[in-house]
Amino acid sequence: MKINTTKAALLACAVLFATAIWGSVSCGSALADTALSAEDATFLRCLIYMHFGLAQLAVVGAVFALYRRHRNWRKYYLLVSYNEKGLSLNPPGIRMPADRVYRCHLSNISKAELPPADAPILVYPMFMLSGHSSGAKLEAELNHAYASRNATPELYYQPVLGASPWLAKATAAHIRPLLQSHTGVLVVAHGSRLTEAPPEPALFCRRLRELLPGTEVAVGYFSQEPEAMDALRSMRAEHVLLLPFLLTEGVHTARDLPTAEDAAACGKTLTRLPVVASLLTHHSCRS
Repeated sequence: MKINTTKAALLACAVLFATAIWGSVSCGSALADTALSAEDATFLRCLIYMHFGLAQLAVVGAVFALYRRHRNWRKYYLLVSYNEKGLSLNPPGIRMPADRVYRCHLSNISKAELPPADAPILVYPMFMLSGHSSGAKLEAELNHAYASRNATPELYYQPVLGASPWLAKATAAHIRPLLQSHTGVLVVAHGSRLTEAPPEPALFCRRLRELLPGTEVAVGYFSQEPEAMDALRSMRAEHVLLLPFLLTEGVHTARDLPTAEDAAACGKTLTRLPVVASLLTHHSCRS
């Protein structure tokens, strides 16, 4: 039952209830007339009973309309991370009842405890980038897992974590005290196997520039143009805050990020910041 249909049904029930109460009161007032014949008094009492029944019908109708609508109020939340390290992260700014939240990672979907199929399921890909893993692969794994359990749930896929505006807010709050003259920010992202660069790092950088006016913000990738080192060389800033646009600390943060020595070779100094997703656990963004 759609929202507009529910509102119309509730309005009709309210009108019916009010009319029934008004009719009962009117009939009760008329019964006070001592000049009424026995037949008229009996008729009025029958009308009172009828109005009472209509009032009950209105209440039952309102309860039924709310019950039908409740199915759309009730939702499950499935948080899917790329690996086990991201299982503890929550979508920022989303309030989720704990008893309706389920978690798994991409490699264990077939064995994980998944939400029941008796209500809509909001799927939150806890990935920094949209692409094959957070798109086609995730959908295929979930469809296969539910098909093996003879279930066909309503799955509603939400944007990846990297598209959240809360990330930029948390990052800006963390970076602002570190900014000095000639300080810039280099965002380093993973890149994609697709021919075009993933949109999330560029969107994140645009938001960061809006939140930190006048600050140079550049983006580079591990496996895509522009590469991180090329982006570092092209920056005008003398001091660079290196921000990994990643979910967790791992191989890339240990091996593939530009180092202080790389920055020195370009005539710059460098400060390495935590991965972007970790900032959500250190700063609470409230609009």
